[in-house]
Amino acid sequence: MRVSTFQFYQSNTNNILDKQSRVNDQIIHLSEGKRVIVGSDDSVATNSILNYKQEIRVTDQYQRNGDFAESRLRAEETALGSAETVLLRIKELTLQGNNGALGAEERDAIAQELEARLEELLSLSNTKDEGGNYVFAGFQTSIKPFEQQPDSSVIYNGDQGQRETNLGPSVTITTNDSGQDVFVEIPNSVGHFRPEYGPNTTGLYGPINAGKAFVDSATIVDPSQYDTAAFPPPYTISFQEDPVTLEMGYYVTDSSGAYIEPAQPAPIPPALAVTNPYVPGEKISIVNDSVEFILTGDPVDGDVIELGEQDSKDVFETVNEVIDWLRSPRGTDEQRNQLQVDIGHLIEDLDSSFNHITAIHASVGSRLQVVDSQNSINQDYVLTIETARIQLEDLDIAEATTEFKRQEIALQAAQASFAQLQNLTLFQYI
Repeated sequence: MRVSTFQFYQSNTNNILDKQSRVNDQIIHLSEGKRVIVGSDDSVATNSILNYKQEIRVTDQYQRNGDFAESRLRAEETALGSAETVLLRIKELTLQGNNGALGAEERDAIAQELEARLEELLSLSNTKDEGGNYVFAGFQTSIKPFEQQPDSSVIYNGDQGQRETNLGPSVTITTNDSGQDVFVEIPNSVGHFRPEYGPNTTGLYGPINAGKAFVDSATIVDPSQYDTAAFPPPYTISFQEDPVTLEMGYYVTDSSGAYIEPAQPAPIPPALAVTNPYVPGEKISIVNDSVEFILTGDPVDGDVIELGEQDSKDVFETVNEVIDWLRSPRGTDEQRNQLQVDIGHLIEDLDSSFNHITAIHASVGSRLQVVDSQNSINQDYVLTIETARIQLEDLDIAEATTEFKRQEIALQAAQASFAQLQNLTLFQYI
């Protein structure tokens, strides 16, 4: 076949350019360290590589979420641990103050330290994280959650919002607890009702009972039967002594004055101690057996206890009441009796506060374990995905170098042969 000069040059030029292009491609792949740079390098692998990279980006975001969650939870954990320490000291001071041998000045010195501990507890409730956000403010992280008022009471300015962060495709963690949940809504140590004692006599501290009756517990045991329309709270327990036998009995009325235990109209007969005797520690049921309470101690004739609905009591109120208790007068037997009843409830309230905060502290610890565990899972997943991506995308340097040398030799051979062939003419053989 006859080959023209133009075709000869065109064919060899194209051949050299093709080999030069292959050499250049090998240089680019070697310099990038990638087997697949553009989709045309391997269309099937390219799709998988893009999916792997997307998975890595998503998992990296989960890791950042985990770092944020850990930071928030660590700040809360530290604050709760310190709050537990403060509460232990407050209880220690309370027990120390419950010593009849102490004088007014000594009790006041204890009260002053309790005021300092209250300020410390208030400071912990206003803890900030490393970003300057209030930890216990709910969603209102820029608003100081707790503020003390002129009367020493403490109000909550935050909300009950709880932030949630995704740590994985199906793993969500709560990164905060609101101050309402931690410091305010502490379960009432008595149950669902709060007792108010008196008035049977009037002392320097106000209306009080003369005896030592104590409400151990008062709870709603059957909400479905708790009919406040027919039996409106609060419920009043009145003690009455039989004038003949001197035995103690009791009756219970609702807020309308209706008798609900025993269920009979006024006037209460003198034989109440026989029909409804008071037995310390005995369970008493009222309101369709939906409410149960247990009384202990020794009441006297005319003592009154009112049970008002109250599910919770905040820790600041409890500490303030302990301070007031230490500074209360103790001039009469009745006052001393009532103060012993009151301190029993306050110690139980402190225990309830400590147990409640400890339970939340434990919950935070559990959540931190979840964060740590999920971070490890995410790291392992990224390592697995990255390994798969590397196998598809990254270059085998030894193989690529060999291929580069082969393409380079082919290019050099094409260039050399073209250089020799282009000088051949018939005139060299004439």
